[in-house]
Amino acid sequence: MWFALFGVVFIFLIIGLIVVIGVYSWQKEKERTQALQLAAGQLGWSFAASAPLNMIAGLERFALFNQGHSKQINNFMYGEASGVKAAVFDYVYAVGHGKHRHTYAQSVVYLEPSYLSVPHFSLRPEGFMLKVFQAFGYQDIDFGQRPEFSRQYILRGPDEQAIRRTFTDGLLSFYETYPGTCTDGGGNQLFVYRSGYRFQPQEIQSYVGLGLNVVNLFPRYS
Repeated sequence: MWFALFGVVFIFLIIGLIVVIGVYSWQKEKERTQALQLAAGQLGWSFAASAPLNMIAGLERFALFNQGHSKQINNFMYGEASGVKAAVFDYVYAVGHGKHRHTYAQSVVYLEPSYLSVPHFSLRPEGFMLKVFQAFGYQDIDFGQRPEFSRQYILRGPDEQAIRRTFTDGLLSFYETYPGTCTDGGGNQLFVYRSGYRFQPQEIQSYVGLGLNVVNLFPRYS
């Protein structure tokens, strides 16, 4: 009898703990949204607590947005930075289902300079799973003159020669200086982020500045 009673109490404690964690998480997300809305106002940008995936045209063409399920764009702020169309948002997606489900979240800087025209590519830090993919033929474009870049990153895309022309020595050096920076690009669209990391409100301007530095290192077309 006591064992059965203990079991019931234990179950209620677990349920209560789950509810408390859920309420706490909801409150923290609400506070984050409010803080980011304030940051957007300080930049003179517009803000939406959530946005459809087609808020940015052609999102599905880029590696970050072409994986997983249950995709969401949250805390979407947009405007201009140094004359460039820009946005910052939280992107969330899930991989797997049930007990094997894992949710990923990161903040993303989006830049759309009218003068940019780059081949489609994705740049990721080297990691165990990427090394596994590479072993099974996953494309990796290395640069013999920049062994440190090639050690730190996996760079891939359908047009290797165009990517090699685009990634100048100055651009390769920049990424060596900022390890862990992920970038997806194509045409005049560029997405810069750190995998699994969400910016704090006070970091937004510095990350937008980082994105603009990347843009300025790509070959410019009139």
